[in-house]
Formats: sequence, structure tokens, C-alpha cells
Amino acid sequence: MKKHGTLLLLLSAFLLPVALAKLVLDLNWYQGGVTNRGELLSTPVAADWLGQKGKWQLVYLMPDECDELCAGALFNLRQIPLAVGAGQDRVGSVLLVTETNQAEDDQLQGVEQVLAPDHVIEQLRTLEYGARAIYIADPLGNVMMAYPLVRGRAAILAQGKDLLRDLKRLLKVSKIG
Repeated sequence: MKKHGTLLLLLSAFLLPVALAKLVLDLNWYQGGVTNRGELLSTPVAADWLGQKGKWQLVYLMPDECDELCAGALFNLRQIPLAVGAGQDRVGSVLLVTETNQAEDDQLQGVEQVLAPDHVIEQLRTLEYGARAIYIADPLGNVMMAYPLVRGRAAILAQGKDLLRDLKRLLKVSKIG
């Protein structure tokens, strides 16, 4: 009996951790090593309408009326490319506007305004966050990451830090743009 007890104890010492790991993975209790702060889009959108190819771009669709969410997004569009530092020439900001909702120039120093056709606006509105997010587009023109808009000064600043952190990481590991 003593021989069988030792054998069972030895088997359980090796099999129990494997069974627990399988259980944790099957029940999705483990979230993995996610380091990005933004939301990866489930299907990236090919954006042939973007202004400057070959750059990482922050993209935002200007709403009809600029509220607190919009003002926070415009703030981040202006500040993030400046805060990147040495990679500043690899990053740009694009504000998509229609003929009825163009922004004032004093709010948008360094932000490129692109007149968006109707099909582009519809394409952005079909994304997970619609027009209520700042998007990152890669140098090949694929919109791939979203940052849902937030309210409040502290939240806007925190979102800017998250966006900057992700963008710096993308610039570091990217061989394009």
C-alpha cells in the first residue's frame, strides 16, 4: 500500500498542475500578456482615403457639433504627435470633416483636415466604436486600433498618455513608416 501511495502522490504532483492550467485556459480566466491600451479592431479597415501614406496617423471624424468629447479628441490630436519626440516626422493627425462641420484653425495647429466622402463616413460609422473614437492607422493605410472618447480632463489626459505609449511602442517595433 505504501508503494501505491507514493506513486499516486508522484503522479498527482505532475498531473495536477497540467489539469489546473488546462482548466484556467478553457474557462478564459487567463487574459494573456496584453500590453496595448487601445482596443484592437477585430477587422482592420483599409483606408485608401487617408491623407499621408507612409506615416502612422491618428484619425478622428469631426461630429456636427463639437462637445466635450470632441474637444478632448482634438486636444489629443494636436498634442500626441508633438509628444512623440524623435519620431515626430513619422506621425501625423488627420481630422475627417464634411462640408458642414469644418473646425476652426486655431484649434487644429498641426492637424491635417481631410474632406471625407460619404462612403468614408459610413465606413467609419460601421466600426465597433463608430465616430466616437480616435483611431490609429498604420503607414500602409489600415485603421487598426481605437481609443473610445472619454469625458473629463483627467480622463482625456490619461487617454493621451495611453495613446502616446501605444504609438511609441508601434514606432519602436515598426520597420515601416
